Amino acid sequence: MMVGIVLVTHGRFGEELKKSAEMILGSQEGVETISMEYGSSLADVADEIEKMIARYEDSGAIVFTDMFGGSPSNVAMAYLGSKNVEVVSGVNLPMLIKALGLRRENKSIRVMCNECADSARQSIIVAGELLKETS
Repeated sequence: MMVGIVLVTHGRFGEELKKSAEMILGSQEGVETISMEYGSSLADVADEIEKMIARYEDSGAIVFTDMFGGSPSNVAMAYLGSKNVEVVSGVNLPMLIKALGLRRENKSIRVMCNECADSARQSIIVAGELLKETS
């Protein structure tokens, strides 16, 4: 069983991110989304996270959140250190695509998370600066 991917985000960002990744890679199994809408109960979101990570108790799960310090991230961090779960904040499309690819390589969750974070950092490019370097 592959490592589970759980996207916990403000609004429907995680759902759309999943759709975008699937547009590029095709349909993906083991990717769950939790949308924290305006007025969502933190307890309800916590319950959803707990149910989803329970599905991946044997393989482990990575919970990606959109912004460190935001409610999705704060709720998700309650599960750090339990049930082979890691939380990575700042999810973006390159990070998610990297994670989906790494699941096939049978790497540890910690290694996967570090490589995903590196991929996300490397994907940030100021195009104008890049052009200055080449001219």
